[in-house]
Amino acid sequence: MQLLSAAESYLLGRRFGRLLVWAAALLALCFAGVTAFSIAQDHYITRRIAQDTSYQITENLRQLTDSVLEQAAYSLAGLAEALAEPGEGATPSAPAWTRLLHTAMRYDTSTQVLFVRRADELVAVDHRHRLHEGPPELSQLSPPEVAGQLRLGAPISLDGGQTHVLPVLLRVVGAQPHGDYLLGALIPLQSLRPPSLLSSTTQAPLEQAAYLPSGRVLMHTWGSDRAVGQMAPESALLAELAGSAPTGSFAVQDADGQGLSGTFRRSDRYPLLVASMQADAVVLGPWLQRSLTKVVLLLLSWLALGLGVRALSRMLRALATSESVYRRLFEDVADGVIVHSPRGRILSLNAAALRLTGLTQAEDAVGRPLSDFFPHPIDPATGQPSTLPQSRIARALAGEHLRFEYSFDAPRTQQHFDCDMRLSTFLLGGEPQLLCLVRDLSEERRHSSQQEYLANHDPLTGLPNRHSLLRLLDERIEQAPGQPFELVFVNLARFKEVNEAFGHRAADMVLEISARRIERQLSAHGWTLARAGGTDFAAAPPSPGYEGPALPTEAICDLMVRVVREPIVMGDTSVELHVKLGSADYPGDALDAGQLLRCADMAATRARTVVGSQVRYSKSFENAPGHDLKMRSELSAAIRDGQLQLAWQPKLWLESREIEGVEALLRWHHPRLGWVPPSEFIPLAESTELIYPLTRWVISAALDQMAQWQAQGQSLKVAVNISANNLQDPDFTDHVKDLLRRKNVPAELLELEVTESALAANPEIVLRRLQDLRAAGLSLALDDFGTGFSSLSYVSQFPFTTIKIDRSFVSALLRSPRDRHVAESTIALGRKLGLRTVAEGVEDDATASALMALECDIGQGYLFARPLMGQAFEHWRSTHEAKLEAARKQASGSPLR
Repeated sequence: MQLLSAAESYLLGRRFGRLLVWAAALLALCFAGVTAFSIAQDHYITRRIAQDTSYQITENLRQLTDSVLEQAAYSLAGLAEALAEPGEGATPSAPAWTRLLHTAMRYDTSTQVLFVRRADELVAVDHRHRLHEGPPELSQLSPPEVAGQLRLGAPISLDGGQTHVLPVLLRVVGAQPHGDYLLGALIPLQSLRPPSLLSSTTQAPLEQAAYLPSGRVLMHTWGSDRAVGQMAPESALLAELAGSAPTGSFAVQDADGQGLSGTFRRSDRYPLLVASMQADAVVLGPWLQRSLTKVVLLLLSWLALGLGVRALSRMLRALATSESVYRRLFEDVADGVIVHSPRGRILSLNAAALRLTGLTQAEDAVGRPLSDFFPHPIDPATGQPSTLPQSRIARALAGEHLRFEYSFDAPRTQQHFDCDMRLSTFLLGGEPQLLCLVRDLSEERRHSSQQEYLANHDPLTGLPNRHSLLRLLDERIEQAPGQPFELVFVNLARFKEVNEAFGHRAADMVLEISARRIERQLSAHGWTLARAGGTDFAAAPPSPGYEGPALPTEAICDLMVRVVREPIVMGDTSVELHVKLGSADYPGDALDAGQLLRCADMAATRARTVVGSQVRYSKSFENAPGHDLKMRSELSAAIRDGQLQLAWQPKLWLESREIEGVEALLRWHHPRLGWVPPSEFIPLAESTELIYPLTRWVISAALDQMAQWQAQGQSLKVAVNISANNLQDPDFTDHVKDLLRRKNVPAELLELEVTESALAANPEIVLRRLQDLRAAGLSLALDDFGTGFSSLSYVSQFPFTTIKIDRSFVSALLRSPRDRHVAESTIALGRKLGLRTVAEGVEDDATASALMALECDIGQGYLFARPLMGQAFEHWRSTHEAKLEAARKQASGSPLR
């Protein structure tokens, strides 16, 4: 493969570098020209917009001043016509002037004072129609030189300089010898000030002003150097310009040297001049900011262009390296590089590619077919070499960059290679050539496989490690969500003694032998054993698709106990271990792999005092032993000290919404911890002897309240939950009967609720206890129906009077067809057996309506009331009964009845 020489590369790089510099300079000049044109164009547009806006504001101000002066002119014209002599010898008197002024002022809203003056006589009327002799300033006003022509006088002040008025004067020729009349209207200069609407069309503040033809200021909107009646910096220029043209633009400097520019407009009807102006700094401020931004962008573009030219120059210098440097890179690269023709002939290759061929000299490979060293794969359909290499070459020549994996046995050495190959094309001398990059993955694959094994297996026992176990459990849960299975946690006991007696190496050997024995027995039944750490292991049941012989968890646990107890001979001593087992259920105890393993571990920890037995996880294990002991002591004190209370949750007939009864719910208010959840202290009591006095207190407190309601004539049925331990107590039934007799409460008002789990332990004894209670007249309810495993047998064998449908089915009644079928079947079963059905967890009217449609009898839930204590329940009860009574009265008065 021919490469450029160093001299050729250097010459080509210099030429291209000079061309790049000239192109960059030309581009920089273009950027500068575009920026300058944009700034100039923006300046012209900004000036034009400001001037157009000023013309508009000036014209609006001219219309405003003309309209104000027009009313005064109309009033003076009317007065002049009325004062014209009607005939010889008739001269209007002062009273007549007053009447005329009053009449004119009535229709003039812009004039503050109208007056008539002849010789020394002066009559003036203000806008409130009050008669004045006229201030002395009116006597000093000189009449216009031309009769019948309006003239504007210099502004005067009638209140000591606080406000100013503009005199509008008209001379009327009168009869001799009385002389001429001077008619005048005093217009407040404030009325010439434009409203804020006039300046709202522009973003920058505009100064607006009105002038006399001489340039004296009549009105201005801002500027302390423009006093009323005085000359302003622009006054002389405006007077000169307005004398030669009715409208135009001007530019001037104020007293501070600040440039002002604006437009003026001369009134066509009155001797008045208006103008609007704006500071050049305000007009050109945004333009200057935009121009500065454009200049900054120009500089940044020059900087970017310079950096780009510099980078390209460096790139050219890097590309213009000598052929020897390129050849060194070609040879020293770790991946194999092969250049071959479209027909598959090798043109060049480096040392890494030469090693794959099994040759020692590159010249021995050049010119030979590529298939001599990388044999074509065999097509399994025909048994002949595949056409896949030719199709890949064709695709590469079409412009595709291909990447594929290729495994082969080298023809010369028979060594196996796993390679990652990349195929692309490039032009050399105008002809397309193929570039093949070959990366040997054989060693990497072997190392990766070894690392993966070590990452997922315990190096001592070869069993799956904790990480692999959790992944296995996660995959099982993901593949079959909700399908129950049981995980067993295995702890090898007495291992510390082995370690101390024989040393770490011997202890490791004992651990390995025990693990192998357990794993061999479990694998025969499809179970998987993994090492969780130390002397802890975990056994996972077979996957759902396992078809071999399977054993239940209890049998597997017994098998592990037997296997571990088999002696292991250590020299002249035999070692016998013990195993401690704990189990946890998915999804009952935990919903993910990590929590499931933790629960099983916690159960195995509890099994340390029952070596060789399987302990199932319980939520009561969550509390530390010290915490449990303290809470048990405090719960015992709570029973004695009156910290316990009962809350009442009503149960209502769904059809009539009348109260059927209440359920007594236990509450504990700890003096330091506040309200303790029942889910925390009831399992604690059930795990100890405290459940007996606790249940007896609940029944006694419930009977006390029932007796109190009975004495008030408001008897109410009460349901009380009892534990499985209570049914194992031989004195429980007699104690309940004795309480009913002593409290003088009818037995039919007390209902005991029993869960299905309570029936599973010693069912014969439990049956006799329940039959005895039922014979005494108590009602019995099967609580949480549908959540156990023997519901139908319990209903048929035990003397229940009520079935309570679990809230899990009721809450999903409207959205889950399966839960609806369970509820419907339960209600139908209750009707056939003559049992009442109670639905727990009724929280909305739609669920209550659906239960009524299924003919459920009683509902209990937040739709009707939450658990209430003391007066809160009494208030709810009275309010509910009042509502029912009102509904009955309304229904009885309905015309449809």
